[in-house]
Order: sequence, then C-alpha cells, then structure tokens
Amino acid sequence: MTWLKHSLIEEWKYDFAEWYVIFEHGDMPWKLAKLLKPGIRHVWAVRWDGFNWISFNPRLGGTDIQVLPFGPQHKIQNVVNDTNCSVIIHVNIRRDNSRIRNPWPTLCTCVEQTKALLGIGGLRTWHIYTANQLYKYLIKECHGQPQRFLE
Repeated sequence: MTWLKHSLIEEWKYDFAEWYVIFEHGDMPWKLAKLLKPGIRHVWAVRWDGFNWISFNPRLGGTDIQVLPFGPQHKIQNVVNDTNCSVIIHVNIRRDNSRIRNPWPTLCTCVEQTKALLGIGGLRTWHIYTANQLYKYLIKECHGQPQRFLE
C-alpha cells in the first residue's frame, strides 16, 4: 500500500507545462520602454489543447485569456500573424507543485505572470525582470528552441 501512496504523492508533486512563449516588440507608452531590448519587450504564451489554441496574454490593464480557432498545432504562424512577434520558444517545463513559487511580492508585469504560468521561480530566478532576461533563461535552462520571425 505504501507504493500506491508514494505514487499518488509523486503525481501531485510535479506536472508538466508545455507552452509556446511568444516575445514581441510591444508598443509601450511609458518612457522606461526605451530601456528594454527592441523586439523583446513583451511576452505572452499560447498552448495547444488538442482542439484549439489557448492564449494567455498579460497586459498593463489586465490579463486576456482566449480560445483561438487558428487551425492545427503545426500552424503556430497563424496564431501570431496579427502581432509584432519576433521570437517563439517552445518549452516543456516540469513544475514543482510542492513549493511556493515566489514567497515575496513582485510587480505584476507580463514577465512575472509568464514566469508564474510556467512555474518558474525561486532564488535562481528572482533577478528576471525583463522579457529579454526571460528569453535568455528559457534558452539556457529549459532548452527552448527559438523560432525567429523578425531579425
């Protein structure tokens, strides 16, 4: 019976998150946007649920979650046609559900919300504040494969 209890705990403790993380130029009305890297100023994510694309787009005024009927999974270009997309990274991350992702208060930015969506947090990632820093982290730590749209 202990093997059953152990396996159920292990099932609860970890899950996997498969997302396409989209980086775009993003039109920002505030002056600090000039400090952000052009082409990688805003980040949002989509995932394929088997039937539709699900979009998670954190913005300054609120977070938009939409079902996008843009065709099959291999047609990721249809999802980003009407955006200023510069790079898409496909990531599959193992999330640890037994730990608090971030125990201290943070700003509610697109980067912080995307980190929460992916389960990225802790002492190793407290310094990730910009979309460019998140981009570099996903390439290095999560072995994400970038697909460039604009150079």
